[in-house]
Amino acid sequence: MPAAPAAAPPKSYAPPARQRGYITAMRRIAASREPGAPVRVYLGAPPLIAERDNWDDRVKAVRTRLPRGIDLLTYGTAFAGGEDYAERWEKFAQGLDGLVLIAPQKKPGGKVYRLGPTARDELRTVVAAGKPVLLFARTYGLVPVVDCLPNRVGPPHRPRTKLAVPEGWDAKTPPPTLEAALAALRPKAGDAVEPPTHPAHLLNPFAVTTS
Repeated sequence: MPAAPAAAPPKSYAPPARQRGYITAMRRIAASREPGAPVRVYLGAPPLIAERDNWDDRVKAVRTRLPRGIDLLTYGTAFAGGEDYAERWEKFAQGLDGLVLIAPQKKPGGKVYRLGPTARDELRTVVAAGKPVLLFARTYGLVPVVDCLPNRVGPPHRPRTKLAVPEGWDAKTPPPTLEAALAALRPKAGDAVEPPTHPAHLLNPFAVTTS
């Protein structure tokens, strides 16, 4: 008897129905975007990555994979000082259109990425708001979190999450979920669209003013 053909590697851990629902939701966001409205995306990363010498290159690599014209915010630009990050995050996240996470690998060259408590909370906040969340990996490019296999680890008081990139993921042939997520983050041109900037209220959106 000939051996049964091997199953094709999954390009998504999400079942087809969930993929279709995600695509529909992302297309709805894209269709409802007002012309000229800014698109703000937060790039989250742990200090062990954000403090490396190649951090600026990482930011540039993410920016080149996202639609042109978005306002890409980082911890350094959005949370000046950072002392009150825990109190600031929930309100800050309300103004976001999406989230990109950079996380360390469980093993060099592997497909599993580790999210600490902070990144896990950021992910949960933006996913709950129905906005696109993407994992960025140099080997795989941008991967929608919906396609990844999540695994909660760690004690209850300090939970963490592992995300596994699907086998067979190819950055050169983006699946419909990624195309839909990027469409949801694409600014819609208006009569007078200004280039993205980091005005004072974004650099420190929770600054306290006194009269």
